[in-house]
Amino acid sequence: MEQKQLQEAYASIMDKPNRKDLLAQLLVEWIQPNHVAMDLISRVMPSRSMTIGDALVKKVRRGITVHTLVPGAVHLASQITVSERTNYILDGADVKVTYNEWELDTGEIGTVAEIRNEMLAKLRDYYLARVFTALTTVWTAVNTPNNFINLGTAVTATALENAIDWINQTTGGVKVVMGVRSAMTPISKFGAFWDNGAQPIWTQTGSQEKINQVLNTGALGVYYGAPLLSLEQVYNNPVDYQQQLNPHYIIVVGENVGEFITYGPEKWKQWSDMNPTPPQWMLEVYQQFGLIVDNAQGIYVIQVA
Repeated sequence: MEQKQLQEAYASIMDKPNRKDLLAQLLVEWIQPNHVAMDLISRVMPSRSMTIGDALVKKVRRGITVHTLVPGAVHLASQITVSERTNYILDGADVKVTYNEWELDTGEIGTVAEIRNEMLAKLRDYYLARVFTALTTVWTAVNTPNNFINLGTAVTATALENAIDWINQTTGGVKVVMGVRSAMTPISKFGAFWDNGAQPIWTQTGSQEKINQVLNTGALGVYYGAPLLSLEQVYNNPVDYQQQLNPHYIIVVGENVGEFITYGPEKWKQWSDMNPTPPQWMLEVYQQFGLIVDNAQGIYVIQVA
């Protein structure tokens, strides 16, 4: 049922004597799953929306060099070269729902506009899960020993500081330290100087400000010069309650390590299958996307218990 139809349904019952009962039948309370924020992926790495026809190649321009000026000399010129460093391999995402048209008309599942918004939110959840999964599964102690550590415990100050130091040395600096809130919470313990792993040190000079930050907001915003991003766990729905983000990883990401793109807009299909009676309503949205990580040294993965 479209938004306009829903408004007309409200209006049609407001002048009836039993309008309260009718309105109670019309309104349905939904328990919505939580979803990720719109700009969350861009907090991890550069993100952009490309249009159909844009070149799916990341190029590097070289050959621009500054020389010391020598009066009267003919200075050397640098030959400009352009190399295709890497190209995007596109993947696709699709969300499709269906329902009986009779029950759709009654408003039992909500409005079509609400369903569309929920489908787009699910699409964003999927993108974040794909990026998070890719960044936490490619790195291992075997193929990237300098960028991966399996603690077997909660995150420690030593492990996190080593990771931040590595990223600061291999990139322009740490863009974000990211993980599910359950994995990130222990940072507030040693980050606020409550405990250094051996003994309480909450009386250290300047620690009260950090303690107040944790008490007021529930988490630290910065540790060891690196911004912290605690992700709220995303579940598929409030019934199955399956986690969409792995809670056993913390990722330290440097500047400009890769890029996430969507290729073209979301495309919609809406139709009714007329073979069954009553017809079966269908709604589908799909989109292409891609991910490039062209500086693997700029990502450090900490596996925690």
